[in-house]
Amino acid sequence: MNRPLLFAALTSLLAAGCGAGIGTNARADRPQDAAAKAADQVERAAPERAKGEADASAPAAEEAPPARAPGDYVAYRFSGSFRKTPLLLTQRVVAREGDVLVVDVTLEDGKETEALRVRMSDAPSRRGEILGAAWIDGGAERPATLAAYDAMMAKTALAADENEEVLGTEAVNVEVGGGAIACQKTSFRVRIGRTKATMRTFQSDDFAWGDVGGEITAEDGRVLYRAELVDRGHADARPSAPAATAGAEPGLAPRPATVARSEDDGEGDDYED
Repeated sequence: MNRPLLFAALTSLLAAGCGAGIGTNARADRPQDAAAKAADQVERAAPERAKGEADASAPAAEEAPPARAPGDYVAYRFSGSFRKTPLLLTQRVVAREGDVLVVDVTLEDGKETEALRVRMSDAPSRRGEILGAAWIDGGAERPATLAAYDAMMAKTALAADENEEVLGTEAVNVEVGGGAIACQKTSFRVRIGRTKATMRTFQSDDFAWGDVGGEITAEDGRVLYRAELVDRGHADARPSAPAATAGAEPGLAPRPATVARSEDDGEGDDYED
C-alpha cells in the first residue's frame, strides 16, 4: 500500500506492517527485534486499556470515525532540531467521490510552498491510501507521481533507529480548535544515532485524520522532533491554488494544541549519529 508518511518517525516504530506511517520499524540497516517487541506490547496492551475505558464512559455501540466531507481541514506543525525552520502542513478536502477523497495538501516553511492534490481512499480497509497525485500550479493541475507525494511527506519525518521499550500508556484529552480529542498517549524509550531519547505519541481512534501528534525528546531536554495538530475545522470547500508565494509566511493562523508541547523547542540543536 501507499499510505501517508505523516508522523513517520512516530509510527515507524509502532507497527511491523502497513499502518498510519511508513511500513518499517526503523532504518533498514538497524536491528528490528526491540522495535518488534515494543510494538507487540502496545498492540496487546492498548486494546484492553481502551476497551476498559470505553466500557466505563462511552455508549455501548462502538462508532466509526466520522466521515470527512468537502471543506474539512487539518493543519499540523513540525518543529524541533531535526530541521532549521518549522513546517506547516495543511490538508483540506475539496471533493468526495464515494470512498475516495480529493485532498489539497500544502507544505509551507515560510519561504517556499509546495501544493499537491491527491486522491485518497477513505474506505475502512484502505483508509489513507494515496491513489494518485497532481501538482497544483497557478490554479491548474499537472501530473505528479506518488513518489512526489512521498518526498513531500518525508520532509516532515525524523527516522528513529531503535525502539528499546514501552514506558507506559495513559488516556489524555488534547484540546485543538475549540474541542477536545480523547487520545491514548504512549511513551517509548528510543535511540536516534547515539542519542537516547523518549518518544511520545498521541493517537485517537475517533479522529478521522489519523495521528494527533507526538514528539521525540533527548535525555537533556532537547526536542529533536515534534508533530502537533494545531488546527482543524470546516470551511467552504474550494479547489486551492498554491497558497503563498515564495517568501510569504504560512497563511494559516494555527491554534496550538494544549498537549504534546514541552518548554524548550530545541531549535538549532542536533543529535549524535
